[in-house]
Amino acid sequence: MQPKSIALLQKIDNIIETIILKFSNIFENLQNANKTTETLAMESVTMENNCIQIIRLCQDLISISRNLKEVWVLNSIKVTQEKPEWKQAEIDSLFTSFNLLTDKIAQFEMTADGKANGERFTSSILGS
Repeated sequence: MQPKSIALLQKIDNIIETIILKFSNIFENLQNANKTTETLAMESVTMENNCIQIIRLCQDLISISRNLKEVWVLNSIKVTQEKPEWKQAEIDSLFTSFNLLTDKIAQFEMTADGKANGERFTSSILGS
């Protein structure tokens, strides 16, 4: 494996391990019901901190996933230069794949009422 791949896998493992640790800390604090008000207040702050850290770690995992998808998609349709030995069918297939990808992105960006995000913004500015 390449060093970048190993580092990425280690980062993912560390994030997942930390998430599990934070969850277990939250559940350990919930075990004992006979606590003073001060202890409950401190544990509440600790629990809130753990929840915020879990959210940030999950955002890191989502970011890693998104970056991997972008690299995978963009590298699979990358055109470096036109070679004379390319067949027209290969070129058409590449453009069809690219157009299908952009159509799916456009569909994803459509809202429930059928307007694109940009159309909604411009229509609200223009008052129509």
